[in-house]
Amino acid sequence: MGFTSLHSWWTGFAQSKQGRLVVQVARGLFLLGILAYLAFELSKIGWGEIWRALPTNPLFYVLFLVLYFSLPLAEVFIYRVTWDFKVWASFPTFVKKRIYNKDVIGYSGEVYFYAWARKNLGLGDREILTTIRDNNIVSSVASTLVAVALVAIFLYEGAINVSDWFGRANTYYLAGGALVLALLAVLAIRFRRYLFSMPAKTALLIFGIHVVRLVVGQALQIWQWEVAVPEVTWQAWFTFSAASIIVSRIPIVPNRDLLFIGAGVELSQVMNIPEAAIAGMLLATSVLGKLLNFVLFGAVSLFNRFADVQPVPGVQVDADAFAEATTAEEPLPV
Repeated sequence: MGFTSLHSWWTGFAQSKQGRLVVQVARGLFLLGILAYLAFELSKIGWGEIWRALPTNPLFYVLFLVLYFSLPLAEVFIYRVTWDFKVWASFPTFVKKRIYNKDVIGYSGEVYFYAWARKNLGLGDREILTTIRDNNIVSSVASTLVAVALVAIFLYEGAINVSDWFGRANTYYLAGGALVLALLAVLAIRFRRYLFSMPAKTALLIFGIHVVRLVVGQALQIWQWEVAVPEVTWQAWFTFSAASIIVSRIPIVPNRDLLFIGAGVELSQVMNIPEAAIAGMLLATSVLGKLLNFVLFGAVSLFNRFADVQPVPGVQVDADAFAEATTAEEPLPV
């Protein structure tokens, strides 16, 4: 069975009632497995020790908020390049889009955003879907290339401790090269059949916005970690950054933040850095993210109700047309 046939079979199966059930059960089992593993590892460290190691520097939480809102803020200006809408009045919509994509399910943020645009912007369905598709393609290309470039730079400069993972200093060059080739191959396969209709000048502008956000976001992320646990070396933080980039590129995995907590705890053990501090820092970020998502989802819903900018209730989207016109690819975890 060729790739096209396999893809067609899987698309049909995943959209069927039985397929959706299988996907939901698999996601649930995977999430339970992650939670069980985390509970086991964190119990070995000691919950009291983790509680006492939670970040106390206020700058950590300021940087958390900056990182949280960086994606919706960037998307406001990205879509403003092609569409005409009020920037600040529409900002809550982009926050809710982020929450849907982060904590609900893939495509849900795009479906919500499509319904909002259809209601409030007076655009045709094809124009909306095409713009969302093109923006997501540019986002995926930018995030993948930035991921490859950052990991390659970290490896070349010796800024990460990958030798600790493999045991031999030269092995990580081979691993890095394999990662680059694998990511480029995935990128080429994913977009081989998509038609790109956005003008080159517009695409380059949007690509530049994405790249700036991703690079600045990674720098802020490393700064946030350093603020939380200042005794850890910068080289160790570059290693964590590379690990977070790799985890973010794993497809079809729910709750990557929980997966990264497990990876971070494992790394802290291998690199002989304070496990409780790393666990407390990563748990604080994850819990704060969930709480902020919950609060903002309710707040934005109320805002939409009173401002009369809510999407069309019960709007129907053709699943095949929407999947054809969009791509569900998460950016780097910033």
